[in-house]
Amino acid sequence: MLKLMNMLRYVLLSSLATILAGCTTIDWPAERAQAMSAAAAPTGETVDIAELLKTPLSRESALRIALVHSPEMRRLLALHEGELNSAAMTGRLANPSFSYERLRSAEGLDIERWISFGVLDVLTFPQRRRIAEADVEAGRVRLAADIVERMTAVRRGWVEAVAAGEKRRYAERVLASAEASAELALRMEAAGNFNILERARQQSYQADARSRVILARQHELAAQESLVRLLGLDADQARRLTLPARLPDLPTDPVSAPDVSRTMTATRLDLRLANAKWRSAAAASGLTRVTSLTDVSLSLREQETRGFEVELSLPVFDVGDLQRGAARAQLRAAAAELEQAALVASSDLRVGYAAYRSAYEDAIHHRDVLVPLRKAMSEETLLRYNGMLIGVFELLSDAREQVDTVIAAIESSERFWLAEADLQASLLGRPGVER
Repeated sequence: MLKLMNMLRYVLLSSLATILAGCTTIDWPAERAQAMSAAAAPTGETVDIAELLKTPLSRESALRIALVHSPEMRRLLALHEGELNSAAMTGRLANPSFSYERLRSAEGLDIERWISFGVLDVLTFPQRRRIAEADVEAGRVRLAADIVERMTAVRRGWVEAVAAGEKRRYAERVLASAEASAELALRMEAAGNFNILERARQQSYQADARSRVILARQHELAAQESLVRLLGLDADQARRLTLPARLPDLPTDPVSAPDVSRTMTATRLDLRLANAKWRSAAAASGLTRVTSLTDVSLSLREQETRGFEVELSLPVFDVGDLQRGAARAQLRAAAAELEQAALVASSDLRVGYAAYRSAYEDAIHHRDVLVPLRKAMSEETLLRYNGMLIGVFELLSDAREQVDTVIAAIESSERFWLAEADLQASLLGRPGVER
């Protein structure tokens, strides 16, 4: 019996040492860096916000501030750190239990000690570790996906804020032109050269232009405050925030269709997440086939006489068929989800790329056709005015129309850069995003 006890202890200690060496662990700094890399995020643990705010904030600088400084981003990272640690915990064995009993009777002192552990926990550890590894991988993908979503929100917020400022400035130019027309109309009416209808028409232009400026200023304020929240800036930092006067120039060469199609690989986040869920379900199904039948507990006892005790649950009332059926159903669902993810990913890229190219072609059309045409018309109108063929009101009206064309061009450029931000997210594969 002593030899058997020593052998059991040796096997137990050797098995536990091997198992503990292979336990799933989480190195959070490395996990965070890996997720940032998977999300194609700017690198760097710290940023000098005061230095970045000295100049108009670029889109890349906005991303760096949001990913490092934003309290919301820190909250997301903390939640994901907890999720990864919780997922890794499922790949570890339950702690053994130690019991100590000391009884005094008429016959003398009776001391009993024993240690118990689940035999199936040890035997099924490889499968439990595979489940944990798949769950950790799913957690990594969700972390990267949240970073992508955060980056996309910042990109869009920056574009909207810059475009809002640009449109507000052009709206103010329209107002200045309308005010000049209204003032001139009042003077001409006083001189008897304008009737009430003509003067009211010019004042109507002015009132409409003022309304547009009020709305443009409010929209600019709301867009900037939205960006401030995304960046996590306090009141003092928000006051020092300045943005570029205009959106970036349109790219000479847009992203090509072959470049987009090459991203349809297993590195996409949505496909990685679906694959991790399938692997977890597959490992869980195999584990359930064993654990649904019985459970085994082994106790090593030490008294005046030594021995061991085996406790075995008997599958009398519950033979585990329902657990196994549920596990098989979950595996089929995970396999179908993986297949659906591939279909959705392909469709999402096609829709995203079509929106990107449409926005690009529209912005190019405004820049290369509509704005030059409007400019040529304005130059001809000015020549006609200088030749005294038209009056000042026609000249001012033409100036307003030219500014309206420029504002439409700004809006087309804004739509392109918003579509570009969405396409960048689609290229990485955002889980759960449907257009």
